[in-house]
Order: sequence, then C-alpha cells, then structure tokens
Amino acid sequence: MTPSWDSVELTVASDDARTARYRRLQSWYRQNVLGVEAGRYRDRNGVVRPLGSLLPDDRVHERPGLNFLSDEITRYAVDRADIVVGEGGTLEQHRLFHNMLSSMPMCFNIFGAVRSDRALAERFVHDVLGIELSAVELVECEWTPRDPDSSIGDRTAFDAAVVVRSTTGARHLAAVETKYTEPFSRTRYGARDHDAGRYRAVYGSTGWFTPGSYDDLTAPSTNQLWRNCLLAANAVTSGEFDSAEVIVVALEDDPGASKALDGVRRHMLDPDLCRMVSLEHIVERAADLPGLGDWAADLRRRYIELPD
Repeated sequence: MTPSWDSVELTVASDDARTARYRRLQSWYRQNVLGVEAGRYRDRNGVVRPLGSLLPDDRVHERPGLNFLSDEITRYAVDRADIVVGEGGTLEQHRLFHNMLSSMPMCFNIFGAVRSDRALAERFVHDVLGIELSAVELVECEWTPRDPDSSIGDRTAFDAAVVVRSTTGARHLAAVETKYTEPFSRTRYGARDHDAGRYRAVYGSTGWFTPGSYDDLTAPSTNQLWRNCLLAANAVTSGEFDSAEVIVVALEDDPGASKALDGVRRHMLDPDLCRMVSLEHIVERAADLPGLGDWAADLRRRYIELPD
C-alpha cells in the first residue's frame, strides 16, 4: 500500500527543517492535486524507497506534464529540453520531469507561463520583475549568451533569460538564477585549483567588481552567483548586450540565497546589478495583473502554501 503524503516513510532524514517543510508540501501536492503515488529512488545505502517529492516513472511516461502547471508549459519544457541537449548543453531531464522539489521545473513554471504571449510577457517583466522596457525580445529557460565572446569558458548557464529593448532602444539582459530548497554550488571555480587565471581575466575586464575582491567572490557561498554575474557582465563586454543584471528568484526565507546575494553585492561597484525577486513577490504582484491571476494562485499552491 502506498504511504500517505505525510508519512515519515516519504521523508529524508538528512533534510534540514526548511527543506523538510517544502518536501512535505510537494508530497501533499503530488497526492492531493496530481493524484499520483510517490516515486521511488535508491538512497545512499542502496535501499530502494519511496520519496514524497518524486514523481513515479510510469506516471510521468503517461502524463509528461505532471511537474508543470499547464499544457503550454509542458510543451515548452519538452521542446526546450530537446534543444538544450541537442546543443550540447547540460540539462538533467529526470530532474526536470520527476523532481518536484527542484528549482528547474519551478523556473519553467514561472517563465514558461509568460513567454509565448508578448503582451503578457511585457506586463510580467515590467510589473513583476520591475524592468523598464519598450518590448520583450526573448524569454527563455536554460539559456546561455549566443556570442562565443560572451562565454566565460565553462558550462555556466542561466536558469532563465529575459531580453528586452529599453525605452532608449538599448538591448538589456536580465539573467535569472532560481532556487527553491537546493543550495548554491559550493565548488570554488576560479580558485587556484580551478583555472584561476581564466576567471580572473574576465573578472578584471567587466568593471562590475571592486578591486581586490576576487578571492572573496570565489568563496563557496558566493561562487555560483558570482559566475552568473561574470557571464552576464561578459555578455555586455562582448557587445552582445548594452546592459545586464542578475536576478535571483527564491523564497523569502532562503538563507543560502540571502548569503550569496549579500556576499556578491558587497563587492559590486553597482550592487543593483544583482538583486532578489522573491517567489512571494512574484505571486503577490501577478495576482493583481490581467491574465496572470489564476496562474499566480496555482504557483502559490504549488510552491508556497504549506499544508497544516
């Protein structure tokens, strides 16, 4: 018999309290909204067991859109996954389609909902993300700059990218990093044992960072977000964009996101180029906008409203 959504059998003993709360929410949503049993995985001891926040393989095969809020988002996720893999990019398809606790499907559930309707996209970008614009050129998940000169020489990619034309005609990139419960990567790219010379050269050419801040920015708590900033800044240096910023989308109570943001912004010449837009803010602002109210309610139920 499949355990109920709130059974201790569906939890992970090593979860901290915050992760356990949101895993519990995903387990509730899986059973009560999607109507499917928990998927199974092999734990670190080699034991196969059910997990409340995991969708089962057979159900995903039957209904590929289980992890998404609409058929439109599902179609986009399927198509985009094929494109990214075809281009040689890194995209974990099992994580996208099966892992309810992952920020990857969350990113698609946010940006995949507004990308195909330009009027809706402009409303979302201006009123929710707070970006001045005259037109939206692109909203894409799992994206990297197109100009090879924009690359920082690794596999860094943006969870989402929003490209707009400003009111002056300039081309602006908003590079998005999304987090739900997972931490930022703690690998110290750019430190002495991870090709420091290449990263240091890009760091020095962007004009985004205060002198002497390199070693602090390569620290584990800031490294991933710093590399996102490097890639966005380098896309301006290359001439692909006239300006850029980095936006972190995370829950308000995310301590890792707050620490990374504080650590990076402390060493930026213009700290406003890296900022947070909380998931709660997205839901609250979108709820009042034409065409986005129902989607905002669905997003809240899926990711924010913890069950009693």
